[in-house]
Amino acid sequence: MDYKAIENIKNYGSYKDTGERRVRVLRDDIGYRMDEKADYVVIGGCLLPEGMPHAFKALKAIMEKLKIDYTMLSTEYCCGWVPLGQPAVMAKNEEEITKAREIGREFIMRNFRQAEELEAESIVLFCAACEPNYSNYRHETSLEIISYIDLIDRYFDGGKVNMEADYYAGCYRFRRKITNEPLDLEPAKRVLNKIEGLKINYLDSNLCCYIPPHLGKVINSLKTRNIINICSGCYNQLNNVLKDKGDFQIKMLPEIVAASIE
Repeated sequence: MDYKAIENIKNYGSYKDTGERRVRVLRDDIGYRMDEKADYVVIGGCLLPEGMPHAFKALKAIMEKLKIDYTMLSTEYCCGWVPLGQPAVMAKNEEEITKAREIGREFIMRNFRQAEELEAESIVLFCAACEPNYSNYRHETSLEIISYIDLIDRYFDGGKVNMEADYYAGCYRFRRKITNEPLDLEPAKRVLNKIEGLKINYLDSNLCCYIPPHLGKVINSLKTRNIINICSGCYNQLNNVLKDKGDFQIKMLPEIVAASIE
């Protein structure tokens, strides 16, 4: 168990630093509102804002365009997946998995309390790693717990692009090690179907992009140079694998939605 990471989360919210870079990217560079009363509190995750600011910029553009009342937290407590949960799952250590879940609960509850103080109605999760951890505790709060895809599906009436793309939802094998709560992939399909001019090749979501033979099948089933992801982990994996294999354009779903309503 990484006790140094746990202490860092307690002190700063982030497991790896003071969290100042995350705030700088979200608030100063992109312009997200923070710590304001709002209907929706967006949880971005501890690594993603710095790793994919373009996706957060697109999500903000969507929320502004659709007049969604949102805010973020300046101190957002890490759910513990990367420093605690993932290593335990990879080691197949059930005792450590249980400990990681218990420790993660403490930090998730801190975010719940902040959201409640801001009189929010819902928590909106962007990070695919945060989502299963939060799902375990949706019954311990009056807050609605939804994904950013649910939020877009709720407000997005349609858009238009001229594009052919492959869509890979991801397999969520790791997720099933963390929670028994089911994951609904239908909202993403509904969002894609609302975009006029978007032609989709659906890839097999039973294939895991982190398992080499599966990854090979995913790549061989591509029909376009445009790939749409909803899982932040799959997005990063495909970017790493395909970056030297041609002019692939790998996008998170908000980037496609934002382009369709510009």
